[in-house]
Amino acid sequence: MLSEILRNSSMEVRQTPPLFQQIDDNFYSYSSFLRSYQKYEKLTPSYAHSIDTIVIGKANVHPTFRCNIWLENDSKPKAGRFSYKTISKTKDDFILYIFQCTMNKNFGKPKGISFYVNDYKVNPINAPINRLIQVNTKRKARESSSIKFVNNIVPALCVIPNEVPIVSRDSFIEFLVFHHMMGVNYFTIYDSMISEDVIRRLNLLPADITQWNIQFFPLNYPFIFSKTYDIVRKAVELDCLFRHFRYDKEETDIASHAAVLSWDEFLVPRFHMTIKAVLDDFDPTRALRTVIIQPLLFCLNQADDDNAEVGYPNIMNKRHYYILSQEKTLIKIRNLDTMSTFDEIFNLTASSKEIPLDMMGVHKYAECRDTSKYSPSGYNETQLQVFQHKLEGAITQFAQSLLSNKIYRLYKSGQIWEKTISENVRDML
Repeated sequence: MLSEILRNSSMEVRQTPPLFQQIDDNFYSYSSFLRSYQKYEKLTPSYAHSIDTIVIGKANVHPTFRCNIWLENDSKPKAGRFSYKTISKTKDDFILYIFQCTMNKNFGKPKGISFYVNDYKVNPINAPINRLIQVNTKRKARESSSIKFVNNIVPALCVIPNEVPIVSRDSFIEFLVFHHMMGVNYFTIYDSMISEDVIRRLNLLPADITQWNIQFFPLNYPFIFSKTYDIVRKAVELDCLFRHFRYDKEETDIASHAAVLSWDEFLVPRFHMTIKAVLDDFDPTRALRTVIIQPLLFCLNQADDDNAEVGYPNIMNKRHYYILSQEKTLIKIRNLDTMSTFDEIFNLTASSKEIPLDMMGVHKYAECRDTSKYSPSGYNETQLQVFQHKLEGAITQFAQSLLSNKIYRLYKSGQIWEKTISENVRDML
């Protein structure tokens, strides 16, 4: 039954999922992308085939591999030329790489890539094979109208688990509905904790109500998640950008901007009503490749604000925040339209600017367990008196819209999931 639902659903797995596979004891491949040169005749490729693979590796080990390219209708692979790029700084003893495998001659259409060590004891045929995802080498510029840059911001979100990788049903629905209200229709979800039951129930929602496009991918991280969270997040962001770059601007409503968020992070405008309106105002000429947004931490274990409304979700009632330290990951919205060729994805810092907090912030809602930095109960009375300016209620302007949203109302009424006896229980997905 689930297969039949997915087959006729907008949430069908239509793409090759990214999966971590062990290359050896120190390196794990994630997803592989084949550059296509056929789309644009004026582009002259350096190689017949060029394949980029996202890889996480140990920082103290130098990658020395060979690569094989597997072709359609051929049981034996062809040897490619191996090289690599370092994409990130060392983080938790890991580094993010792009392993590149190229081929000078066109022997046919590639379908897979494998990496192996230069060791006669290892048979290259037995190395794990990554299935290839085809992307465009060049992104066609969007046609401009007589009124420049009208309706050409289409935001997309790629979602990963929280650092504690459990999300409640309430948080799941609140995240999707809130960002849908902010103008996001494209969601790519990288999370192995999302059950088949969740997918089935979301598919019961009429398409004319949701009008969103959701893609689910598993996230089979082979590490201690909390210790490698930042590097896994960077790998997911690259996969997200690679996949969205592949689309042509000849197609309609294809994402122009993409960002990675976890379930406990919300993009909240201050006086605009959508993310598009914020970007329209902040970057009217679409020149910035990266817009940086300051994260604010709202402790869920703090007391509700004095003006809290009974029955409102926690994101509306927890209003005092901490400014997270700069060592924490800043949220970055990437402008795909500034990347005319695939190689420009590797230069995300070409043009970046931090958006003022009085225009938009990222609200992060989490339990504050680090007693050296936060009181176990959130802010104490003294802190509330000293730091009055750290009261932020911008999200409350969207409270009524959230509560009256058709999807949210269906959920709260028990028509998506049956309600438990205690309305205060936040059931896990």
